[in-house]
Amino acid sequence: MDRLRRWVLERLERPKRHYQQRAYNNLDKLYKVIRPGDVVLVEGRSEMSRIISLFTSSHWSHAALYVGPSRRASAFLADRQQQPHMAPHGDHLLVEAFSGQGVIAAPLRNYEDYNIRICRPYGIGDADRRRVVDQVVAKLGMRYDDQNIVAIALMALASIWHTGGRRSIRACLGNCNDYQVICSGMIAQAFQSVGYPIVPALLPRDRQTSATDNPYGAGLRMRHYTHITPRDFDLSPNFDIIKYNIVGSPRFDYKSLWAEKITP
Repeated sequence: MDRLRRWVLERLERPKRHYQQRAYNNLDKLYKVIRPGDVVLVEGRSEMSRIISLFTSSHWSHAALYVGPSRRASAFLADRQQQPHMAPHGDHLLVEAFSGQGVIAAPLRNYEDYNIRICRPYGIGDADRRRVVDQVVAKLGMRYDDQNIVAIALMALASIWHTGGRRSIRACLGNCNDYQVICSGMIAQAFQSVGYPIVPALLPRDRQTSATDNPYGAGLRMRHYTHITPRDFDLSPNFDIIKYNIVGSPRFDYKSLWAEKITP
């Protein structure tokens, strides 16, 4: 059964030939803009990615955390690739989790030809940001929790079919141990450990807080990190979307972009 499971996962993770990239990624600009602690969302190109996109109703099927020039992540990648020295751009590293591979380190350049989105936690303190990065890096080598993905999919289907299968926001989904994670849940757990909200549950309006510095106007409840999917970082009001290809450039001659001449 274990061999059959590995075979099925390998088939599902195999990249599909046809993939529509909507924007070219300028890596030089991306390297200048991205910061450790940023979440990188990816629209994958495998059958597994398509399945995740379907039950989460989102283009984004994968999430990774940018950790930058992490010594531990660099050593993990070098050992995994059996290379004594890092490849070019080795200072720009991600930590991510895949079914069949577990938690690994990888160069950001791996996603040069993918549709990606950079999500930055707004207003997070430097010390907390470092703690988030350190906690995710510490999970290198952990196994992937396939049961967590299955549980999220079943919960999504129950919601669609109105079967009343929605679980408590505080209930753990999956195998619920300290040795297995999924990509988005691993990152969510790190942010939640420093009290940073991703998509918190709102308390009823009649339980509003008097705090003037609370933009929500009411207290929040933390969802269990195993409920978090890649799209939650995109939808979260607490993460900035970082545009690096064009937005922020000193000049943008949009009329020069087209292969055919545009006539008024």
